[in-house]
Amino acid sequence: MNRPSLPGGYSLSASKAVEKALYVSDEIEVYAIQSSTVTAPEVLALSVSIEGLREWWASLEGAPLAFKGFYDHPPSLKLPIGAFFETSGTFITEHYYRQITSSEVREAFEAVLDSALKTAALGLIPSFAPGLTWAATEGVVTSLLPTIITSEEEGVRKLASAFYRLLTGIDVSHRTNPAPLSQWFRNAGPEISRILSDCLLDEKGKQKTRSFAKLESDLGRTPLQSSASILGTSEPERLDRASGLAKVAGMHSLKQLLLDEVVGPVRNPERFRKYGLSVPNGILLYGPPGCGKTYIARALAEELGHHFVEIVPSELASPYVHGSVIRIREVFDEAAANAPAVVFIDEFEALAPNRSDLGGFQQHKAEEVNEILTHLNGASERKIFVVAATNRPELIDPAIRRTGRLDKLIYVSPPDREAREEMLRLHLAKRPVSRSVDLPDLSQELTGYSASDIKFLVDEAARDALIRNVEIDEASFRRALSRITPSIPPETELLYQSIEQRGLI
Repeated sequence: MNRPSLPGGYSLSASKAVEKALYVSDEIEVYAIQSSTVTAPEVLALSVSIEGLREWWASLEGAPLAFKGFYDHPPSLKLPIGAFFETSGTFITEHYYRQITSSEVREAFEAVLDSALKTAALGLIPSFAPGLTWAATEGVVTSLLPTIITSEEEGVRKLASAFYRLLTGIDVSHRTNPAPLSQWFRNAGPEISRILSDCLLDEKGKQKTRSFAKLESDLGRTPLQSSASILGTSEPERLDRASGLAKVAGMHSLKQLLLDEVVGPVRNPERFRKYGLSVPNGILLYGPPGCGKTYIARALAEELGHHFVEIVPSELASPYVHGSVIRIREVFDEAAANAPAVVFIDEFEALAPNRSDLGGFQQHKAEEVNEILTHLNGASERKIFVVAATNRPELIDPAIRRTGRLDKLIYVSPPDREAREEMLRLHLAKRPVSRSVDLPDLSQELTGYSASDIKFLVDEAARDALIRNVEIDEASFRRALSRITPSIPPETELLYQSIEQRGLI
């Protein structure tokens, strides 16, 4: 046990003296201050020279900690940096959270998350160590010490570890696959326990939740800031590190729609059932080819963090009678056995064609459609979520497209201007590029180009630059554009936009 450097009654100035030590460690000491001039409680923090600590202290303002000034103390003290703070709210000790209810656990976790989000872009989050942290009545939480993070993934893990310690007193920061929070703190509840487990390292040394945006969506919240702002990472670096929907370039309206209409209900069904809203069975993503429907579907499955099963219609073909039907049943049985699960079906029109258009030699297809209908009914009750993708939604049997089976038809449009620019930056990230290339202007010209078109365009421009032995420049793109036309002309997009969307237009 460390001894405090300053005894009780130690005179700091003519009007201030030490009342008692609140926290003592090798790197920081915190004291309650007696003062005849300040009505609000005051504390003094003394610390070793931690990188960025002066800036961190000076940035603390408002409840529950407010920086009042640095302390010029005698050089004989072993801790060279000191500062005064005016306090409000409650000083968090080891036992502060021990008696809170399940709903208060969620509120406390959201409070520490909000506090971390305010400074994560600087590569710092509060340490939240008991004895260094204050909580205000309005839910604001502030800590005297920062924790340095080098990646968003590390920030999420440190945040979860800190909250785990606040509630249990157990340090899991260096543990792999720690016990669920509810095992040590009975009021934690299954939701927060699962969310924390997803933020920490599993038995394979990986973590399911690796971004603050994903963490917020798991809580059923609209992200306060996109992952792009964390740690000042560039867009290519951010997409490379990101997981789930955060790794989809641009398409912010579509991603927000999926977070609100799909991720929210699936991950937090209790909130929606409170208002009489059921969890959706599934969605149908449709739109022109090459616009990333399959990529988005897989990113959505990763966002949900559920067991993933994929059906490719061409792989269901069987020389035996009922063979394809049996395979469909096996896929859904596997999903049910590993629920919660996502079943992804690509080229959905091939698996579920309109039965009225089938000829006599195609009647086995009708049996496959009937099998799909059977499994779609009540899929959500078995914790199965179906994501289907198609270029031809009009060819799909209408019985499958009705509400209650595939509840949402979501149009995946060609990349918007912002998405096109992000894709250009992503594909050019590790190539020699001339400063003459104006990506915002170039992206403006690429209306009608699909995601695959943009990748091909960058490759062609790079090939041209390679032949000329120069950096990829404006001329390279001009030559590539002369050869590559957009695969989605305006009339094609209008055709897709004219397809009826239930409540999504």
